[in-house]
Amino acid sequence: MTQKRKAERRIKSVAGTSNKNFDPHESYNPIPWQVIAIALALAAWGIITLATTREMAESEPEVTQGTGADERLSKAVDAEMSDGRQLFVTNCSTCHQNNGSGIEAAVPPLAGSRYVLAEPEVPASIVLFGIQGEIEVAGDTYRGRMPTFGNELNDEQIASILSYVRNSWGNQASAIEAGLVAEQRRRFAERTTPWAGGAALAETFGIPATSRPTASVATSEESH
Repeated sequence: MTQKRKAERRIKSVAGTSNKNFDPHESYNPIPWQVIAIALALAAWGIITLATTREMAESEPEVTQGTGADERLSKAVDAEMSDGRQLFVTNCSTCHQNNGSGIEAAVPPLAGSRYVLAEPEVPASIVLFGIQGEIEVAGDTYRGRMPTFGNELNDEQIASILSYVRNSWGNQASAIEAGLVAEQRRRFAERTTPWAGGAALAETFGIPATSRPTASVATSEESH
């Protein structure tokens, strides 16, 4: 036996077959459909979970940022109200009292006052230049004198006081910015005297000089 034939016999013995027609292949073994269904379900669950997690991660910073901004705004408003209250107590409470009730027959109340709740330029101008003359508030007439604060307080301080007053003791009105106070200061830069009571305010700002209802005019039938 030649060396070549011996080598061929060794190879066949190691391969475990001497069949010349041997065709190496694996038999067809299909994967059960249950396994396929489970695999697809797991894949779908993974995709949905990933998308949901990503969406939550992207939206969470926005919520946190919005909440933080609201908190900062709230703190700023509280700080301004606190400053306004302190300035009010120092400069205004002697006459108007800490609760804004004023002094009967002498100093008008600030709670519910149409001058306080009017357009911002009205109370800003009153604080800047004061009032000297007859003024009617809540049905009562007062003839006292409110001092001028334009030379004592700056625009920011006046704005803080008015923002506090316009949102205290049941009052609800917009806050007043220092810029608006500055505008009124420039608008009436030539003014050297206080406002001459409610009549002057009515003429300048169009705010009624009285809150009392006007008497109705008699009809022609009643006059006969």
